[in-house]
Amino acid sequence: MKTVCEQKTLELAQSELTKFNGYAKLNLDPSLPSFEIRCTSGAVMISGPTAVDILYGVYDFAERYLGYCFFEPGRDRFDEENVIFPLPEGVLVKAHAPLMKNRGFIQEFPFGEDTPALFDWMAKNKLNYLQTWMKYYDELTPELKEMAEIRGITIESGHHSFNYWIPGEKYAKTHPEFFAEIKGKRIKPGKGAFLLSEQLCTTNPALRKEMVKNILAYCKKNPEVKSVAVIPNDGFGWCECESCAALYDKNRKGDLYSVSEHVCKANGIYHDLVRYIADQVHKTRPDVDVAFCAYVNYCTPSEGFTLDKGMILHFAPYWRCVNHTIDDIECPINSRYAKDICDWAAVKNGGTFNIYEYYMGVNLYVSLPMVHFHELFYEMQWYADHKVDGILTQFHISHWTAYGVNYYLMARAAFGEEEHESVNNMLQKLFGKDAAIAVRFYGKLKKLIRSAGHCHIPYPYSLLSRTTLESYETVRSFALELAEKAPDDPFRKELVLWTEYLCRFKKLFDDYRRGEAGAREVEEFRKWIHSHADTRIFVHPKIDVLLDAWIAAIKAKKEWLHFNLDWEDAYIRKHRDLLGVSLDFYSLPLPPVRYTRP
Repeated sequence: MKTVCEQKTLELAQSELTKFNGYAKLNLDPSLPSFEIRCTSGAVMISGPTAVDILYGVYDFAERYLGYCFFEPGRDRFDEENVIFPLPEGVLVKAHAPLMKNRGFIQEFPFGEDTPALFDWMAKNKLNYLQTWMKYYDELTPELKEMAEIRGITIESGHHSFNYWIPGEKYAKTHPEFFAEIKGKRIKPGKGAFLLSEQLCTTNPALRKEMVKNILAYCKKNPEVKSVAVIPNDGFGWCECESCAALYDKNRKGDLYSVSEHVCKANGIYHDLVRYIADQVHKTRPDVDVAFCAYVNYCTPSEGFTLDKGMILHFAPYWRCVNHTIDDIECPINSRYAKDICDWAAVKNGGTFNIYEYYMGVNLYVSLPMVHFHELFYEMQWYADHKVDGILTQFHISHWTAYGVNYYLMARAAFGEEEHESVNNMLQKLFGKDAAIAVRFYGKLKKLIRSAGHCHIPYPYSLLSRTTLESYETVRSFALELAEKAPDDPFRKELVLWTEYLCRFKKLFDDYRRGEAGAREVEEFRKWIHSHADTRIFVHPKIDVLLDAWIAAIKAKKEWLHFNLDWEDAYIRKHRDLLGVSLDFYSLPLPPVRYTRP
């Protein structure tokens, strides 16, 4: 018997099929691993084990045979020349199990007017998972929750959550002992610098009980939530009280690859809390998963810790190199992350293991180029071979022109679709007879990124300091050629604008380093960016933060590298020395072989 939600999903599938001018019978078949599309004597049958699988089948049918392309949220494309009729006989799409169980996005911004288009796009591209901050989930309306559920999207209310469970504004005065002790004094939460760096006194028994109490109350208030996050505030700042310090070695520092060699490893103290919270929550709510993350100085599993049933791990390869695949032995950054992934796979004991990716540039959102075409398919298979269950990436709709190709292909790679067919179909759908020019455009863009050196960590300084303006101008010439071929295509127009931005950014950076540009020129660059607000190129607030830091550095007469954080700038300087073109890679400790499945 179908549930109300399943019935609504089937009704949506039928209405969408009608909208796309498609004719097919929809059929629930529990024996299939996913949807199957079959044509018999001209009659189409879309079958699947669930209503959501059938909905996926409808969208797949529309893209493959009915002339549609679902590249951007809210901007479906239709080209009559891509309609295939009559249909071939037999199995048009063979059912196969998705490569990744969880496929989706991490949303670090409030829900808004674009949310319906986002949910719609996710279903059209077979994405089924959205992680968001708890403070944003609290603002999600019942109507939007139902819209996501009908489309098979699980929304995880999570992300950095220490401050959500134990908010400083509530507990700082009544329970100052709940907050980290640094250099002999309890911190005053809310006073920290950028990246928070404010943690809790995680070994405090009363703190732990209060956190469990608040989590259980939250689950009762939000019965639809199937997971809760126990994830530290962003940054560092772990407690140094006697009880907490007993769970980590002050002399054991983090690592360069995970941007944490200036602080102590915190995996032991963090996992001790995670284990306690999971055990206590599951005594009352065994149906609720407890999510946690592997990140910066808590990337690796601590001794004796296991990823048990009822736990969800989000592994974040923060500041990973984008010029190598995740398992490349020649990369001193990614190879270390690959080892961590293997170590987590080795302690997986019924839990869920997701990769938290940055296919938009390490939380900067400043629209500098990142192109992941074929690497996505290779890495997705490598993850699947190493017991990974899901792939999620940060994103913004407002920079889709820059990174949408990554998101679109990530969806296909995660579902297990064929690599070359997926890439070629995307280019053909977007550019038609001009696909060959598009291949050269993205090829030149990839060459530009690779020219940044053997390794490239995608913050602006890494790219802008190691590339030439001529390379950006070459990329722009192909964008102009594409636009000339189809002057009314809004995506091609935005490619031209995007490449102009890249050229302007690079020239400004070069002028600044030569002493020929200062705060006034940076402000002029900002003004030009804001003059193009109605595009899908820029996440304006994020770029403003970066430009503000640049201007502050100029006024302080200091070298601009990033956000003017001393610890962060120190890593960029070290990367500059170690990860440039001239690096002797064998001077760094590397694993002896390419990693294989444990």
